[in-house]
Amino acid sequence: MLIESKLAALSRRLERAEQKLTDANKELRIAERREERASNAVSSLREEIALEKLRLWGDEPDLAELMTSYRKNSTMVFYKALEAVAASRGFYIGGMWADTKQTVLRFGLNRSEIGGIERVAAGIRYFAPSMKNIKGGWVRFAVSTRDCDSCAWSLRYSKVRGNAQVVREVYCQEDKVLGFKTLDEALRYIEANLWVEDIIDAQPAAALEHAA
Repeated sequence: MLIESKLAALSRRLERAEQKLTDANKELRIAERREERASNAVSSLREEIALEKLRLWGDEPDLAELMTSYRKNSTMVFYKALEAVAASRGFYIGGMWADTKQTVLRFGLNRSEIGGIERVAAGIRYFAPSMKNIKGGWVRFAVSTRDCDSCAWSLRYSKVRGNAQVVREVYCQEDKVLGFKTLDEALRYIEANLWVEDIIDAQPAAALEHAA
């Protein structure tokens, strides 16, 4: 009799505990739906604010703010806007520099590409004033090459001094640093040695197609 009474008491406690669990799960689902609605509202407002900023900036966007598109509170609006601005100057974007927390800007040069060096130099000088300096007073751009599996290349440019460095990294460690007195000298080195496509050796049809 005592055993049965204890068993019945435990069963009643279990029922109450299960009901509490059911109620808690119900409250959790309600809270999750509220959180989702609130999160969507916040995201929507952030996008509206970003679009309004773009409208106000017009043809002179705040590049420094666009380059924070990887921040937690940023939106795809700024990312797409920066992507479009970069593409208009022959650059690409992707990833974030760990030290500056800014979006990575990347360029590549084809061997003997007419106007290539001038185009990239103009792009670097356009973006550089809005970029955060790294150690040594440089701003940094990633460089696309035909062989990107074994190492990574970047270009460092000093907005104040006007000189540049071309840097090779292997397993995220500096392996080679080449110094140049001017940005154009550094870009000529990249065109001659780190080119993406060899325009000189291309077949005539391919060269014409590229020119078109």
